[in-house]
Amino acid sequence: MSESVVTNVVVPMNFPYNYRVGQYIETYIRGLGEGKILGIKCPSCGKVMVPPRKICGVCDRVMEEWVEVGPEGTVENYTVGHVRLNLGEVERLDTPVLLALIKLDGADSLLAGEVRGIEPEKLGDGLRVRAVFKDPAGDSLSDLEYFEPEK
Repeated sequence: MSESVVTNVVVPMNFPYNYRVGQYIETYIRGLGEGKILGIKCPSCGKVMVPPRKICGVCDRVMEEWVEVGPEGTVENYTVGHVRLNLGEVERLDTPVLLALIKLDGADSLLAGEVRGIEPEKLGDGLRVRAVFKDPAGDSLSDLEYFEPEK
């Protein structure tokens, strides 16, 4: 038998681009820069969506009323990540990343966010968390840096 050779080729991927997010997400991002989480309220069913969108998925109505929600909320679902993709290459993490779907107080939809300040085995549905904002803010989606357990 012949000996087989295995080759592992990594192709770094880096695709920087500029993208106009539109008026609704732009308003949302500006709110984050001020330490606020803004949602949009449906004039028909009253549901509040975060992040905001123009059309209500329940009523198919245009939404234009901005409301502030949170910054506290409840973990509805979560996952624990042990690897990350970095320029096309999978890297193992020494410390797991905790990602959660969070229902903010005053919102009817879920917002995805990283949870810090808790051990993975203590993260669970129903955990109360609070948003932590970057200081100083930079008018970016990353201004909402992460969530931490309420004290």
